Amino acid sequence: MINSQTGPARPEEDAGALPLLDGLGAGFALSVLDSSPDCIKLIELDGRLSFMNRNGLCAMEIDDFCTIEGQAWPTLWPAQSQAMLHEAMRAAASGQTTSFEAFCPTAKGSERWWQVTVSPIFARSGAVERILSTSRDVTEKVVALRRLKERDLVLQETARQLQTELGEKNALLERQKVLLGEIDHRVKNSFALIAGVLRLQLAELASKEAREAVQDAANRIASLSKVHEQLHINPEDRHVALADYMASLLAGLEGSVSRGAPSDPIIRFKGAAAVQIAADSAIAIGLLVTELVGNALKHGGEGVKVTVEILPHPEDEARLMCRVTDTGRGLEAGFDPMAQSGLGMKICNAYSAQLGGKIKTGVAPEGGAMFAFGFVP
Repeated sequence: MINSQTGPARPEEDAGALPLLDGLGAGFALSVLDSSPDCIKLIELDGRLSFMNRNGLCAMEIDDFCTIEGQAWPTLWPAQSQAMLHEAMRAAASGQTTSFEAFCPTAKGSERWWQVTVSPIFARSGAVERILSTSRDVTEKVVALRRLKERDLVLQETARQLQTELGEKNALLERQKVLLGEIDHRVKNSFALIAGVLRLQLAELASKEAREAVQDAANRIASLSKVHEQLHINPEDRHVALADYMASLLAGLEGSVSRGAPSDPIIRFKGAAAVQIAADSAIAIGLLVTELVGNALKHGGEGVKVTVEILPHPEDEARLMCRVTDTGRGLEAGFDPMAQSGLGMKICNAYSAQLGGKIKTGVAPEGGAMFAFGFVP
């Protein structure tokens, strides 16, 4: 690309300097030209080279100026650039200064890029008598820019590939979420079906012990069903909303044992607003609560009521505590949950250990039994 600029034939500031240069002679002018690090050429109006400074010969790797003296300047350039040089010389002959950047190898074939300025040289009469061409080697700059562009292209291609891979992974994750949601839904339905079948068998069992065992099994399976129900509702991060999960779980237990009016429930739930827990923890908590509520209803006596609370842990602020209390007859003196041989307490001890603690017992505010265990939300 050529940039052109038209100037006056003899600027006033140049005219003031001419008397100072008179008499210095050609030797002074030649030393000035040779001191320039650029390749400086004098070109006749017909395009023939008449001079090239010493540094220019070195830059162009020309051993002797005689080998190119009188040669048309554009012929030293690649064919694709020659029209641009002819245009620059025509502009200089008409008094204009032009500049451009182009590729031209040296006489020995070294690749070079040049920033070229082509200017008119005016005679005292004001007419253009020669052309001055100044070429500056900008190969390092051009190569550096090309490398930057190549690196940018590589980075853009890498970014495009990463974006494509990210899109594919996101699509896979979305499909996985859908599949997990469908699995949780089917598991929940399967558990609910099994629990329903077990409860249908209750009416056909004559033994009280057998009915209690089947009821306990149905409640445990229902607890697992509630976890998968919550996972189906929120498949994004495989976490369960504890309040919703506990309310649903206890409502199911209430429905299986209710003997009073809906306005006076046997099982009450408090706390756990906005608490999210992992699915594994939810299963452990659900089975623990199911066992503890079942034990309270089974052993608390006539008219017993149960309260399940989620509270801050009194000893560890990073944990929460689930406390199950009842209004029943309370625990026997010296009751030790770790020493119990029944399946229910074995389940409680196993899952409380999974949650990182032990079952604690005591007296409820209402005078009945109190069981508590900690967990990390």
